[in-house]
Amino acid sequence: MSNQPEDTGAPAVLSPLQALNQHFYQLYAKRKQYFEQQITAGEVLLIIRSGSDLISCCGSEIKHYPVNGDNYHQLKALAHSALAASYSLQHMPLPQAITLLRDYLQQLQAMTLPSAGQDMLNAIRQLLNNVAEQNCVTHLHIQHYADALQPLFSKLITLSATDEVTHLHKQLGVICERYRKAATDTFYIVFGGPQARSQELTKRVFTKWCNDSDELLVDNSHHVRYFEGAQTVAEAASLVATAMADRELAQTFLGQANGLEQDILGRAADKVIERHWAALKAGVPVNAAS
Repeated sequence: MSNQPEDTGAPAVLSPLQALNQHFYQLYAKRKQYFEQQITAGEVLLIIRSGSDLISCCGSEIKHYPVNGDNYHQLKALAHSALAASYSLQHMPLPQAITLLRDYLQQLQAMTLPSAGQDMLNAIRQLLNNVAEQNCVTHLHIQHYADALQPLFSKLITLSATDEVTHLHKQLGVICERYRKAATDTFYIVFGGPQARSQELTKRVFTKWCNDSDELLVDNSHHVRYFEGAQTVAEAASLVATAMADRELAQTFLGQANGLEQDILGRAADKVIERHWAALKAGVPVNAAS
């Protein structure tokens, strides 16, 4: 015999408060849809960083603009080659690793590389010679290698950042000149992975671009958005529509345009938590708000 309640097929009866709450969410969804329609109609310009490209979306027109070219990817690969050398020597049979790396060095030597790249190859070559001479890999070998690489990594990182900033700025100029949208009608979205380590440079460039606009005197952060895990223009449009709807509500009822940028309870949390713990220590009964 089942203890589960019988499903009569009748809809659950909502209290007036529950019904009104549902009504609010339905109207909120319609308001968000209104802003999505504005985006679809081309009244709002979206500029998206996705992978190695910028993507502009204005109405039905979607265009791609390359940012990371061959030079950028070469600099990135150079840095990885130095790490690959360390991994190979520590985690492969030593004779096999030495042979493999010397073969790669010979091929890389024939390429045209920046001075930091040539210095990187010399550091790898010195490590190989030291290891081959002693027929083992020691902590001291790796430490000396790491010390030699640190200033080279700094140079490669600076070169990579310079390349990316230059191309981002150029392509932003091309996009904004093409569409000539007001800064207030332009949103910048960054697609990426875990926020702590993904596309920080692009976020900073977008923010600087907004800060330099005479049309945006306050609240520039509203126009620069990070979207973890997103892949499509439709996702970006939905994110921006939500931001526009939330801004409208927050400005009107919270007195701050960014009032709904986080869990609204989080804004009151610090005070409430302190009061709660203080009441517990004082032995005062703690009750939920009535």
